[in-house]
Amino acid sequence: MNYLLLVQIGPVQDFIASARRTRDLAFGSWFLSELSRAAAREIVAQNGLSSLIFPAPAREEMLQPNNGDFVVPNKIIAVVQQSPQTLGEQIQQAIMERLHAICDQAYRAIHFAGDMRSIADAQVEELVEFFWVALSFQDEAYQHTRAQLEAMMAARKSTRNFSQVSWGDAVPKSSINGQLESVIPEREYPSPGASEEAKRNILRRLYNNYGAGPAERLSGVDLLKRRGVTASGEHFPSTSHMATIPFLQRLEILKNGHLRRVQDAWESYIEIVKEKAFSPQLERVPDWYPDHPLLGRYEGSMLLEGRLVDVLYAPGEDMSRRSAPIQMAKLALQHFYAVLDAQFDVLRLPRMRPDLYYAFLQADGDGMGEIIDAQAAHGETRHRQLSQTLSDFAGKARTIVREHQGAMIYAGGDDVQALLPLHTVLECASQLASAFRDTLQEFEDQAGRKPSLSVGIAIAHHLDSLQRVRRLAKNAEDQAKGIEGKKALCVTLSKRSGETYTIAGHWDNLDRSMQRLVDFALRGAIPHGTPYELRDLVLRLGLSAEEPAQSQPDYPYAAVIELDALRILKRKLAVPKGKFPPDQVEEIERFFKARLGIEQEPHPEIGRVQPVFIGELIHELIVAQVLASAKQMAQSERERSRVWLHR
Repeated sequence: MNYLLLVQIGPVQDFIASARRTRDLAFGSWFLSELSRAAAREIVAQNGLSSLIFPAPAREEMLQPNNGDFVVPNKIIAVVQQSPQTLGEQIQQAIMERLHAICDQAYRAIHFAGDMRSIADAQVEELVEFFWVALSFQDEAYQHTRAQLEAMMAARKSTRNFSQVSWGDAVPKSSINGQLESVIPEREYPSPGASEEAKRNILRRLYNNYGAGPAERLSGVDLLKRRGVTASGEHFPSTSHMATIPFLQRLEILKNGHLRRVQDAWESYIEIVKEKAFSPQLERVPDWYPDHPLLGRYEGSMLLEGRLVDVLYAPGEDMSRRSAPIQMAKLALQHFYAVLDAQFDVLRLPRMRPDLYYAFLQADGDGMGEIIDAQAAHGETRHRQLSQTLSDFAGKARTIVREHQGAMIYAGGDDVQALLPLHTVLECASQLASAFRDTLQEFEDQAGRKPSLSVGIAIAHHLDSLQRVRRLAKNAEDQAKGIEGKKALCVTLSKRSGETYTIAGHWDNLDRSMQRLVDFALRGAIPHGTPYELRDLVLRLGLSAEEPAQSQPDYPYAAVIELDALRILKRKLAVPKGKFPPDQVEEIERFFKARLGIEQEPHPEIGRVQPVFIGELIHELIVAQVLASAKQMAQSERERSRVWLHR
């Protein structure tokens, strides 16, 4: 007898989201995929490769442990012939064996105190949720049986097994999620009365053993993420490194003697940090990153003074003393930048410092539930074909993100999460949307709608809470998917000062207009203060810059705002006289007229422009200036000259 089996492993969002560092976030995604991989591997071992419907690997080797090129989702559908009860027990055993193997690898370098290892293991085991449901079925009833299984799974997940935990104690909770107890004894942390040298030694042992910072209390689950090793190796780029990538690219302009002088200053700085740091290894880039001509294998985070506290912090130190480790490292870093500035001056290049913002991208397919249902209605074979195609897209997504100097956190099916530098994020998002559309073009829902991808992007400060940035990206994705017709992009810029700017629109409208604005800003063709003067205009007239003027009561003359905005733009472009060539002024003015809806004729270069309200245009200008600044930093002098010559 054939059975349709549905397996689900969790938790997903809460487990992945509880991360303070990017390596924790990446490991959480990989860990759940590995458990799902073990479940799928056991199903294949008992029933053959053709039993799997979702996912649908082409070869059994794709289900081997640590195969990072094939992500297995946490929901598995398969056709099996054996007793579901027996198979369910076998799958659960396979999952636990893989879990214990991952824990052993993560914990083997940790010297646990007392019975803390057993508590850590129990916390991880308790974390994992495993559910399965099955029904007998005939081939022609695939869609009906699958719908019943989904309903049964929802009911099963509502009746979870609850039992009292075995590790509860009056100890501090995890500082990351605040739920589980810390498995690091308090005696492992320095006491307030200890000398500065003793504190540094204790903190170094704490970091080397547990990977914990001075104020971090970590549970077994936290330690698993922190010390776990993924298929791509133990390193994963930090948000700080991602923010510095445009600057790192800029540094590649240094050659020969100029490079050697800066290298000497860099090596002197690194030696001081290595001597005083918790761990002399410091932060390294992943193995798949090429060596940087100046930094080598070190992360760009080492260029940021604000990150020194993460590796040199010692509570109670007098920071006014020049001999304090942080103060010594700061002076060495300042000397490095002084040498760098001198070389830039010799080369007649502008002095620059690393950007402090990066992008968190989150994407999801539009209406995939309806499309899956439509394919499943044609039977398991068609559903399997869709599954294979989604896996193909996930592989393409990883390639696209890496080509744009990003780091993939998760790519499974129609879901994508990645970190990206600002100078490539728009192009990367656009290519992901195009690849999704092209890869899945042969599939559609019952109404004939083709698959599309909506993307949310959060641009945030590198020191912002990772959980907060993830929420911003998720909210941006939700806003994109909430636009009528979907197929949309939403970008949220969260400034360190607290201001937030959000833009949203359909593909082939917002992305093209933003690329145009970024190009204008990159050429210096839009005065920097333009969006802020436009915002002041709106506020002086008693309107909210966050809402369309037409939607606000007691203001029937919204068109006046648009015309006055155009007047301000013309004045900014005309002062000082001759700053911008007449053809350039005309080009910018024509674009703004189209974007504000004053002129309805199609734009000669980007076609018909979808008009927006003044508040939206203000946000677009601010976001464009941030992205253009990153692009300008990443450009070589030859690229910059080409931009001007092209125009």
